[in-house]
Parts: sequence; structure tokens; C-alpha cells
Amino acid sequence: MGGLGLASWRNIAIGIAGAALVLCYALVRHRHLDALLGGEETAESLGVRVARLRTATFLVASFSTALLVSIAGVIGFIRLMIPHVARPIAGPLHGRLSLTCALFGAVLLLGSDLIARTLLPP
Repeated sequence: MGGLGLASWRNIAIGIAGAALVLCYALVRHRHLDALLGGEETAESLGVRVARLRTATFLVASFSTALLVSIAGVIGFIRLMIPHVARPIAGPLHGRLSLTCALFGAVLLLGSDLIARTLLPP
């Protein structure tokens, strides 16, 4: 199912690239993503090109997920769950939510890996 057992300094650049790509995109486009919280029509009326934003967001999310899953396995999909955990604490706006998700995701991934290694040593 994946894990951090194969992590090495040789492939850390791939993980950093995947995480940085999605985090930078979210921080740059957070106002456009916030506009979508009100619905597509509201976002369009605020000047957001919804179709273009949706396509770009899908491509960035897919590419960064592919990078992260290539080094950590399917455990990289943990980032699909983290926003739902972080939203009650950080709120719905994407600026603070992006940073909170990065922190929560790192803590959850490292914590679960530590517990797994402790309970079932290699």
C-alpha cells in the first residue's frame, strides 16, 4: 500500500516538487478558489474563468499526486482526506486552509509511519 520505507535523499526532490507544486498553486489561486465556494455563477460574475480554473486545478492536482504516489505509493492519497479534517479548524478559505493541510498531512503521514514501524518492525 505504500510507505516511507523507500525514502532516500536521491528521490526527495520528487516529493518536494509534488508538494511545492500544489501548495504554490493553492496559495497563488486562493482567491479564485474562494470565489468558487459561492458557486460557479458567482465566481463567473466575479471574473473567474471557471472552466479554465477547473482544468488547471485538475492538472496540478493530478500531476502533483502522481509525483507523490511515485515515491510513497498509494499512501500519497492521504492528501485527499486531510482537507476534510483541517477545514473545521482552518475555515473554508483556501489561503489558511492550504497551509493547515500541509501541516496536518505531514503530521498524519509521519505519525502513522512511526506507529506502523513501532508495531511491525521491518
